[in-house]
Amino acid sequence: QQLEEVRSLAPFAQMTLTFHPRWLATAGVRYDYYDFSATDRFLSDGDQSGSRTLDALSPMLGLTFVASDEFNLYTNFSTAYQTPTTVELSNRPTGEGGFNKDLNPEDLRNVEVGARGTVGEGRVRYELAAYFATLDNAFVEFQRADEQTFFRNAAKSSRNGLEARIDWTPFSRTNTYLSYTHQDFTFTRFQTGTTDYSGNVEPGAPPHQLFLGGSYETDFGLRAIGQFRWVDAYSVNNANTASNWSYKVMDVRLGWDTEWNGVRVRPFFGIDNLFGERYNASTIPNAFGRRYYEPAPGREVYVGFRIGAGL
Repeated sequence: QQLEEVRSLAPFAQMTLTFHPRWLATAGVRYDYYDFSATDRFLSDGDQSGSRTLDALSPMLGLTFVASDEFNLYTNFSTAYQTPTTVELSNRPTGEGGFNKDLNPEDLRNVEVGARGTVGEGRVRYELAAYFATLDNAFVEFQRADEQTFFRNAAKSSRNGLEARIDWTPFSRTNTYLSYTHQDFTFTRFQTGTTDYSGNVEPGAPPHQLFLGGSYETDFGLRAIGQFRWVDAYSVNNANTASNWSYKVMDVRLGWDTEWNGVRVRPFFGIDNLFGERYNASTIPNAFGRRYYEPAPGREVYVGFRIGAGL
């Protein structure tokens, strides 16, 4: 019942300076400007048209040490600014039109340190990074009895984590990888009414995730791909009284790349969730009536093919 418009502007500049053969410095800045407007088309309860203008300047600095052609270290400091979407702004808990004036943009400050490199003549590639972030006004989802979703801000959150990945090419046409993610997302200051969630874990953020996969392709175009993923249990509400259980899923796919009369043909066959794991594909944080969970399908089998000169 209202017309919503968004105008945005986001100029940025970045420069890299090599002040020593082994040292590189990067600096950048971005300016974000957003103008949200809502024109009320349902006037029987009064004209509730409104607008909001949001803007911010986000600088970043980075430093890289190139120890050798196979290894380097880096660190970055960055800031980020995330405005609510029009859906998040226009869903007002009061039921009124216009925009929610109490929902403010997220403001992130992040420090990252890491290392990346290769060994074995490039057959092994690795990357390790740790980040330490402070987030002001984090968006927190909640629901009412009618299952309509609304958003509010948490005063302050800490979001720290670790990411690691190794890619290995043991021989020609074979690739494997292993990646791990650790997340420690915590409300450092967050209170709604008389309830204080400070110190609780943010919902929807698995503390541990592991991915393992690989692919192999023959000389005549037969390709096999497999991926295993494990996701740790995580909280689904601000009070940390309910969780989504951990799960592990295996996906496999076989395909064949061939050519017929100058046209590329690519038949394929795959199975998602090979072992029929029962798990939730996603969750709704702070859902009303404890309806947090959205189950994933069981074992799925698919067959198809692609035809085209540009494949």
